[in-house]
Amino acid sequence: MALAYDYSARNRRKSILLIILFALSTMAFAYLATWGFYMLSGVFHYFSTTGYLTWGSTMSHALVRTLETCQWLLPVCLLISLFWANVALNEGEDFVLGRLTGVKLLPRYDEYGANTILTNLCIRTGDYVPRVYVINDSSMNAFAVGSTPENSAVVLSKGLLKKLEYVQLEAVLAHELAHIRNGDTRLMMVLVMCLAFFTFTGEYLFYGTEKENIYEENGIDLKRVSRPMGFLAYIGLMLLIYGYVIAPLLRCGLSRTRERLADAEAALITRHPRALAKALWRISTDSRIEALDSTVLLSAMCIARSSGKPNFFERLSGLAASHPPVEERIYALNDMDGMFLHLPETDNVK
Repeated sequence: MALAYDYSARNRRKSILLIILFALSTMAFAYLATWGFYMLSGVFHYFSTTGYLTWGSTMSHALVRTLETCQWLLPVCLLISLFWANVALNEGEDFVLGRLTGVKLLPRYDEYGANTILTNLCIRTGDYVPRVYVINDSSMNAFAVGSTPENSAVVLSKGLLKKLEYVQLEAVLAHELAHIRNGDTRLMMVLVMCLAFFTFTGEYLFYGTEKENIYEENGIDLKRVSRPMGFLAYIGLMLLIYGYVIAPLLRCGLSRTRERLADAEAALITRHPRALAKALWRISTDSRIEALDSTVLLSAMCIARSSGKPNFFERLSGLAASHPPVEERIYALNDMDGMFLHLPETDNVK
């Protein structure tokens, strides 16, 4: 049976493997996209000049042009992917938090006592104290981000801070602290950032960027949009397709063991498994965070699923579910709590 130390080491290996796969997939994508562009341009050229399609000569010409272009394009893609992987490991949490709306840093002495609770937990475990952010949502959920314990952060919804009791909030914070200790947040940062490279760059190239505002005579405020054309728009479309197709598949590979292990460690830290069980039950009744609807992988790091109703694949087989059933987690925590209900007194133990 794997221990928490084994699980943390496995997450480190997975993070390195994902960075390698990201670099290889970037170069593979560049090759296929370049070949597809030369194929389309060749078909259009031959058809416009001769009136019929010549697939054999077009394919041969596209392969030759692709090999010539990729001699310099693939090394450039490798350098870009390695640079982005370095950003993911060092500044991924800032990038993710910056793209979420309604997220603010919680003051050190906040009215909910979240920072004080987390500080006490870290003193107990000997860990770095993560930053605490609050997201302006009345629902109840929480997640942690950060590639290293020193740069980690815990994000709590405002509804969770207002509705949970002290011991329940402590159990939730201990659960998120366990994710940071086990390296789950590092693995998720690499996943999220690698996919963000494709989707963010694809949106920029395909949809364009907004320019300065233009004011008409009637006072209407219009935004001028610069839309790229030709090859850049084609690359942007391919990047969007790649990012949105691969993201759901990667979520299938996320192990649901991480949530069970974090539950067990939180119960060990707080010595109050039933508090976490009650918190999970209350969170499961209203756990959707609207700001995370478009970030599938980040919502998978929440303490309970935050993306609303299960999709078709989750209902069909459960293989793509990012969390174990809440009922199973509550049952396991209650079972852990029951182990300590009828222990004999220390003086009676021989």
